[in-house]
Amino acid sequence: MANATSNITRPTIKSWGFVLMVLFFIGLCGTYRKNFMKEPTVQSAQPPYTILNRTFTSEGACEAKRNFMFVKVHKAGSTTANCIFQRFGYEHNLTFVLPVIRSDVGWPNLLRQEDFIPSADGTYNVLVDHTVYNRQLLDHLMPPDTMYIAILRQPLSHLRSVFNSYHLVKKMRGLQRSDPVASFIKSPDQFHVPYVKALSHTREPYTLAKNYMAYDLGFPLGLSDSQSSIDEYIETLSREIDLVLILEHMAESLVLLRRMMCWTLKDILYNVAPKNLKKYKKTPMSTALLKQHRRWSNVDYQLYDHFNATLWQKIQREGADFPHEVRHFQNVLNQTAIFCTKAIMKVPKIELNLTAGKLTIPKTTWHEEFDIDSTLCLKLKMEWHDWSHVLKKTHKMPPNLSSGFRRAISMTNTRVLDKSLLLNIFHVD
Repeated sequence: MANATSNITRPTIKSWGFVLMVLFFIGLCGTYRKNFMKEPTVQSAQPPYTILNRTFTSEGACEAKRNFMFVKVHKAGSTTANCIFQRFGYEHNLTFVLPVIRSDVGWPNLLRQEDFIPSADGTYNVLVDHTVYNRQLLDHLMPPDTMYIAILRQPLSHLRSVFNSYHLVKKMRGLQRSDPVASFIKSPDQFHVPYVKALSHTREPYTLAKNYMAYDLGFPLGLSDSQSSIDEYIETLSREIDLVLILEHMAESLVLLRRMMCWTLKDILYNVAPKNLKKYKKTPMSTALLKQHRRWSNVDYQLYDHFNATLWQKIQREGADFPHEVRHFQNVLNQTAIFCTKAIMKVPKIELNLTAGKLTIPKTTWHEEFDIDSTLCLKLKMEWHDWSHVLKKTHKMPPNLSSGFRRAISMTNTRVLDKSLLLNIFHVD
């Protein structure tokens, strides 16, 4: 019996030992998986945000940049960005370099002292109207800590916009009406007049259809066939301009601008409807024509390619939360657009709907809670003509301002604002 009992017991002990051994290995594998094979975690919608390479005035806050110059490149979405800058300057009581003529500070020529309205103390914070970029002249005018910003657009899209806005089909005889842009690119020398000077009576440079963006950014167009000059010029711009916005990536550009300038999300809100929306024909372009246009407008393409790449290099350095902030910004823009359709009425003129209340944007890791009301909706809807009128009327001028400058201030017009809104919202006539 003893042997029988022993024979029964041994298999039972071995069985438990086997079970314990299996459990040990299962636990070991679980620990290994937990420590070394973690599943990727999903980023939260609003991860912690730290501002890199900034000067902090207090914990968690940095000092907003208030001195800046915007190179307003024609037909590159610059009017939308310009209205953001004008609103920011007005809200923070900044002093603008204001043009005597329309929206041009010397453009298409280099700026002169006669081209802008003097300020009371001779100093300026902001320049956002059209001017040919020249750093030496701008450094003489703007404060030493000025931030320099520009904007670019994909060159073919830019050319289409230029054709539409400047009515080039009427000015260039012989273009095929079915697709005038393609017709132009096939033989641009047939239609392009190679003058290296601006037309004084129209204030338009000769280069409307060739390297027009480079012209605004100060490139000497007589050197367009010199690759070494182009390379040197782009390298210089890369050092001198702090940020180049890209129209095709406007949301990303503005969020990066907000971080760089240490502004609030509210500061970069804008009217999502384009300011100068004009329809123009978009037909597929053959590979051969695309290559032809790249050769023709070679400086613009190299500018765009370089600064588009530079934009994304800067974005990569911003951290993993950047795309989340971009999506949040786009959501806020959409919410604002919906709210503002109720907050502003057109019956028959624009009026504020004071019963609309307000839209509250909750606090996030990127900004404090803020409200959007009908007054802000009006400011977002305003065009540069409206802001130019308000800024000139509120401009602090020297007491001995000449009659010519005073006429420039009085000769303004508005697109959105009427006399009632000017008086009640901005306290100007």
